[in-house]
Amino acid sequence: MKFRDADCELQNGRQHHKDRDNMGKRVMRRFIKGILFLSICLASLLTLFIWNAEADKSRPMMSPVLEGKTRDCLDCHRFPNVQTNAGAFASQAFCLECHQKDTCVKTIDKEKISLKIDPMEIRKGRHAFVACIQCHTDVARSPHQSKTGAQCLECHPVHNGAGEIHAPHLRVQCQACHGVSEFVYFDKHTDQVRPSHINDKKIPIGLTDHDLQDTTRADFCERCHTPGNKVGAAHTVLPSKSFICIMCHDVSLTMGGPVFWVAFILLILGILFTVLFWFQGSVQGEKKSMHRKIGLVSESIWGTFFSRDFFTILKTILLDVILQRRLLQESVKRWFIHSLIFLPILFRFSMSIFTFFVSRIGPESSLAVILIDKNSGFTAFVNDLCGILILLGIVLAALQRLIIKPPHVVSEAKDNVALLLIGLLVLLGFLAEGVRILMTQVPPEVGIYSFIGYPISRLLSFTHIQWTAIYPYLWWAHAGVGAAFVAYLPFGKMRHMFNTPLTLLLNYKMK
Repeated sequence: MKFRDADCELQNGRQHHKDRDNMGKRVMRRFIKGILFLSICLASLLTLFIWNAEADKSRPMMSPVLEGKTRDCLDCHRFPNVQTNAGAFASQAFCLECHQKDTCVKTIDKEKISLKIDPMEIRKGRHAFVACIQCHTDVARSPHQSKTGAQCLECHPVHNGAGEIHAPHLRVQCQACHGVSEFVYFDKHTDQVRPSHINDKKIPIGLTDHDLQDTTRADFCERCHTPGNKVGAAHTVLPSKSFICIMCHDVSLTMGGPVFWVAFILLILGILFTVLFWFQGSVQGEKKSMHRKIGLVSESIWGTFFSRDFFTILKTILLDVILQRRLLQESVKRWFIHSLIFLPILFRFSMSIFTFFVSRIGPESSLAVILIDKNSGFTAFVNDLCGILILLGIVLAALQRLIIKPPHVVSEAKDNVALLLIGLLVLLGFLAEGVRILMTQVPPEVGIYSFIGYPISRLLSFTHIQWTAIYPYLWWAHAGVGAAFVAYLPFGKMRHMFNTPLTLLLNYKMK
């Protein structure tokens, strides 16, 4: 038995060694096959590379010889310090080796388009000391093609609201206005007005001009704002919003037009007449001297502000002026209706003031862009929400005064005028917003935040009206009603907006 066991163990050992040898051979064969496969792949890639290199010898990207000497690798494969003038000039010289030659062309639809750049256009312009790759940020690569174009916003902030160009133009690419080419189009993929690569005859054109458009020309804006334009711009150039529109809109410190001048003058005259009327009575016992009355009132006002009771006065203004505590104590219904009108207007006014300062202090910040963009989700939603609340308050107030007529409500013509002006102002605003969304082709995923204006734009889309021609009239109608409302403030019952805070302030001082 012992000899048999030993023989079996010997046979098992031989079989184990044989299996191990076979496994090693299989692994070696697989390894050799893998090496052969990789060698074939590398050889194919090398052949393809050599073939492409031979094919491109007729048009090398950069000349291997410069001024009779073989170029160093770092002549091309380096990144100069573009923050210095020398580095900027080095970057420009590198690009101009090709782009100042007549042979620098590309072919589109069998048409040869010149990519030649005149160096003097760069030297005499504002970007003389700016490297090419600081604007064209995605061209220093292979393939040598730009997908984004010049990135002006890398250095320049957006236009801060209704300034010299009357609107921020956030959906207009900078080159569409500031470039020399007059051909522009609306790109639905990027949701922007962009320079066109073809002219009006459908012939491809090169956009290599580095001159900047003269923005002081009288016809500067007519590239887009002309009858029959294809970019959704109004047929005529509209003025910027006047600063008297700050009650609801982001504005600049400009008057905007004659109608706003008239409204502003009437507002100032109304305030002066109101102040003179106040001083017809006695002030702290003084009945005759106007100089003395003005001095006493000024002393009372400044003395109140710079007193220990300053925060108490702020509390009174918050509760009695903003939250209208006294009106709430008299009637919840009246407080509710008045708040629907007053609080949204106050909120829009506060947001306009906040937007004005943010856009001037940090125009490049994302917060400023959100606030000045009428299509941004937050701004569009807040504007429509405030507008519909005001309109609801106007409807309830009209029902209260004209139909229900409770005993405590005395309906006068001047009250109805105020309701009519505010209601008409909001309605025209919603209609103008709907037309703007329609003609500028705001996409649904953006326009949906304007939950009143966007449905109006969808309804208007079923009509066959050229809204780009109608929009200027709607804009002026809205502006005219707004100017009339501002001019009416010191003459009707709306003057309590000035009277109430001042009366509370003076009465508190006299306690």
